[in-house]
Amino acid sequence: MGRVNLGTARIVIILALAVGGIAVLANGFASGAVVPPPSGGGGTETTSPTGSSPTSSPTQPPKETPSPQIEGVLIAVFNGTNETGLAAEVQQLLEADGYVAAQDPADADPKPVPKTIVYFRGGADAAQNRSNARYIADTYFDGAKVSLLDQELAVDIAADAQAIIIVGVDYVGAPAGETGGG
Repeated sequence: MGRVNLGTARIVIILALAVGGIAVLANGFASGAVVPPPSGGGGTETTSPTGSSPTSSPTQPPKETPSPQIEGVLIAVFNGTNETGLAAEVQQLLEADGYVAAQDPADADPKPVPKTIVYFRGGADAAQNRSNARYIADTYFDGAKVSLLDQELAVDIAADAQAIIIVGVDYVGAPAGETGGG
């Protein structure tokens, strides 16, 4: 058998790869379109067709905050002031707008509570509950603080309440002097 010149074979292979690579590059980028990256974890690098610098973007879209709901949202209202009946007034106001009472209005313990706070339940519905609580805080309580309900606070609260409102001394919603229960 004849002997093959390895130097010549290497040159032929290198030339074939170079020609093939040039052909792929020329055909692959002729339209100027950006080919989407393969799916995978973490961020990816993409380049715009105009040739600007690469930008990092997540492979999954960011989770959007759910739109707040009103109808059927279960609430619990507590009076953190010394004004008799304030929790009942607030609960009636919220019920008139479509919220549903998960329990009777009650007094907060201890009192007084200086600033109104709206708690929300965690778990599988935490994002929706947070959105609902934020809406309640912004709409009815002048942007009151919103916080995840701590299990230690949940002892005297109906288990199905999604938004828990502790009305503080800062609340100026209903005219003074109107009274109800709670």
